[in-house]
Amino acid sequence: MRAAVALCLLGLVACGSDDAPPARADVAVAVDPAFAGAFTDFVAFAPGVTLGEGSPKISVVADAALPAEGYRLERTGDGVTVRAADVLGAQYGAAAALEGFGYRFRHPFDPFVPGELATPDDDAAVHAPQIRVRGMQLHTLHPIEGYFAFWEPDTGTEQAKRVIDWLVKNRGNFLQWVALDDILEAGRRAAWRTFTREILDYAKARGVRTGINIQLFGQSNLQLAFDLSDDRTGMVPIADEIAERLPMVIDGVPFDVYDLSFGEFFNADPQRFVDSVNEVRAQLRAALPAAEMHAVVHVGAEQRVEFMGSELLYYFLVKFADPSIVPDIHTTMFYNLFEPADGAYQHTEFDEHRAYLLERKCAGLPAAYFPETAYWVAFDNSVPQLFPLYVRNRWLDLDRLAAACPEPLDNHLLFSTGWEWSYWLHDTSSLRTSYELAARWEDLIAHQLAPDLGAAALLVTQLVELQHRALQGDRLVAYLAGRDAAIDAGRQLNIISQPDRVRTIDLPAHPDWNGFRATVLAPLARYAQELDGMSAQLAALALPASRWAAELRDGFAVDALRAHFVGNLYEATLAHLGGADAAARQLLALARRQMAEARTVVARRHADLHDPNGARLIEKTPNRTFYQFGYLFMADTLCYWERELAEVDGLLGTATGAPPSCLF
Repeated sequence: MRAAVALCLLGLVACGSDDAPPARADVAVAVDPAFAGAFTDFVAFAPGVTLGEGSPKISVVADAALPAEGYRLERTGDGVTVRAADVLGAQYGAAAALEGFGYRFRHPFDPFVPGELATPDDDAAVHAPQIRVRGMQLHTLHPIEGYFAFWEPDTGTEQAKRVIDWLVKNRGNFLQWVALDDILEAGRRAAWRTFTREILDYAKARGVRTGINIQLFGQSNLQLAFDLSDDRTGMVPIADEIAERLPMVIDGVPFDVYDLSFGEFFNADPQRFVDSVNEVRAQLRAALPAAEMHAVVHVGAEQRVEFMGSELLYYFLVKFADPSIVPDIHTTMFYNLFEPADGAYQHTEFDEHRAYLLERKCAGLPAAYFPETAYWVAFDNSVPQLFPLYVRNRWLDLDRLAAACPEPLDNHLLFSTGWEWSYWLHDTSSLRTSYELAARWEDLIAHQLAPDLGAAALLVTQLVELQHRALQGDRLVAYLAGRDAAIDAGRQLNIISQPDRVRTIDLPAHPDWNGFRATVLAPLARYAQELDGMSAQLAALALPASRWAAELRDGFAVDALRAHFVGNLYEATLAHLGGADAAARQLLALARRQMAEARTVVARRHADLHDPNGARLIEKTPNRTFYQFGYLFMADTLCYWERELAEVDGLLGTATGAPPSCLF
């Protein structure tokens, strides 16, 4: 990978948004003085777009008759007039006008710029947001692009500004990230405050509100988050701890929202939980009266408590705290509120979360729905796997929530963990449908791919439908996801996050090998065969020679290889257990070849990432998170594949040595 990065820097391969843009006609943007301040970077971060006069031209004019954050487009000759009442509506309308010319704002560091401008469609409709707050949490506890952009002062603020610009161009109005505990050190905190204040001021100028997520109890803080209480003796008054630490994320950095989290897997005493949350609210209100306070309602079916005569999930204790606190109601991975959750965090479904959200929404009370668009750890983009199923499920949530009662959802907050391997599609489509709910999830894919990859949109849609049937319906995702040593150790303690599976090393004690073949291996084989067919169809399409087309092809290819690899490992294990060692070794050899093919695909993809600093995503690198490597490191090394192969080698006696932990 270092060689690929070196080639990128020498200009011998494509290397992100710093590449020279392709030849194309320029677009000029003329802006009403009321909105001018927000448009300098709006234009600077859209290659081929300039401020001033020219043709074709986008004219942005003030129109007080339009709704807040709304816009209307008018065709004017070969140009477009954007009418808006405020700075966000003006930017949304200008982005929509550029999309009419063929632009797509796919990745914060790598927008799609058309080689030739399209002719915009006529559109006289008034566009206005259906959800008041639309945004995301960049989960900066993980070494993702957002971590480097928003938590590393040494990198400067340009990448954070690009992310804010991208959020706006995709109709967002709120951005939140997670605080880490390195700012407990005074020198580090001072540098962070200066850096962060610049970001907050910039976001405000672009019309974007900001939030910071902090944890309450150190006892459940597993990932180096900034927390308010580290006392485990019960001897230190919680009010004193909060009074010492809360100012660290308030003084000089006045966020609009402070979002309180409670970690995972480990409970505090219910009364202490409620009292501590209320104390945070009281001290926040005193320090920043205008700031909102939110609290995350996490998942964990086994974490049940008794309180005030009720039995409930631990995180639902938020219900008993200060009523001004807004609950951020979470779901995890690609699962949604309305379909089975297949054992994710031991939930068969997220029905209690759905009921709580609908209770708030239908009563007209503020609440945030807080789903994920990537999970990362050993599940999706770190394996790697292309999972556009996220697009369907994020749309399905909003569609069914809208149908449940006429009151609108107040807040849609995406939990975002990485944008490579086409995961930008999950965030852009979800942000867009937060603003205006698409009639169908398929339309979101078609719109995003239309300018250059439109011929592939049907195949991506078919992949989503296949994954819904196979990954959710047949519950195959447990087998296609990876596992590390921590996941396996947690299983022994009944600490389970992702859906569980029968491992190859469990098969010797499994009571029904034929049943396992019928319920797992047969549908897995069908899934692999269908992926082969789709991958072949995609390869046959006359798509442009571009990073976008290559990324899509690599995603389909790695999905198919992963399914075949996993299936062959299990078949080899069963063949060995049945006494057919020659067949077992042949299947194991086939799995090795498939892993080698996957290495080729991954190397190709990781040599051409959207992030111009892509090496930080795929290599071991010192950072302030718990994970001393980029979020694609395990994908780059195929560590989860290596771990599974080593386990089967151990069973068959074909190799010795402990499987890698895939933790460090």
